[in-house]
Amino acid sequence: MLDFLARRIFGAAATLLVVVTAVFFATRLSGNAMDYLLPPGIDPETQAAMVARFGLDQPLLVQFGNFIAGLFQGDMGLSLYERRPVTAIYAERLPNTLELFFYALVLSVVVGLPLGVAAALQRKNAIGAAIMGVAFLGYATPNFVLAIVMILVFSFKLHWLPSSGSATPLHLLMPAIVLAAPMLAEIIRFSRNALLDVMSQDYLRTARAKGLPEHLVIGKHALRNAAIPVVTVIGLQVAGMVARCVLVEAVFATKGIGDLVVFAAIGRDYPVLQFGVILIATLVVTVSLVVDLLYVLIDPRVKVTAS
Repeated sequence: MLDFLARRIFGAAATLLVVVTAVFFATRLSGNAMDYLLPPGIDPETQAAMVARFGLDQPLLVQFGNFIAGLFQGDMGLSLYERRPVTAIYAERLPNTLELFFYALVLSVVVGLPLGVAAALQRKNAIGAAIMGVAFLGYATPNFVLAIVMILVFSFKLHWLPSSGSATPLHLLMPAIVLAAPMLAEIIRFSRNALLDVMSQDYLRTARAKGLPEHLVIGKHALRNAAIPVVTVIGLQVAGMVARCVLVEAVFATKGIGDLVVFAAIGRDYPVLQFGVILIATLVVTVSLVVDLLYVLIDPRVKVTAS
């Protein structure tokens, strides 16, 4: 078990090291930040002073060394535009993203798992077909299309929901639904397929032959053995949801880290962009590590293999 955990943690650390290195050099290769920060026609002396002020006149390896040292010290640098610490900027934006992320995750799991089970148990009638039809529709509809349709219908036509902002939980309802739609569809599909595969196994027929009630057969025996692929797809969709936050937050103007990363990329705000990518990568790697640990808790066979 400890060997299994140590290998996973070492792999996560190596992945983050690669991401940190790649994002630093990629941001520098994307363009000169001063071309976007300073107005046209500025005198060379002022431009040189600005470059020196942010340390961009130093060799790349020296900048990279300072960047790594800052990471270990908790200093992410100053934003080139706002002239404030990057950590302070993200501290203002992160709660909105986490709240939106939490609503979307809870919505997709709480609704998706029961619908997936119902689709498996009712696969031969219209209820199962209707659930799968909704799942495929949610999976095939692009996020930005669903977002625009919901804004047009519920904000401009019916005036039920605010179209943008993050002042109240009501403002995050439409963004959460848009963000949860693809994950909800995936959970329905995978939980249905995993449950159907498990329900054909001999040990379930044996459980029924012993006279166990159907809710115990499904809830205690079938669902636990079908949980591995479901946990996997939830982990993958959580990781993908982080990337989708960028688009959803830009459409609904929720003032989270998504649109912050977008504007930092457009304006070549190196420190803000670097920290945003590293933060997202850390979340993805952490989710993958948690999924690996859940495998051990759910399936005893993983423990045997790991040992």
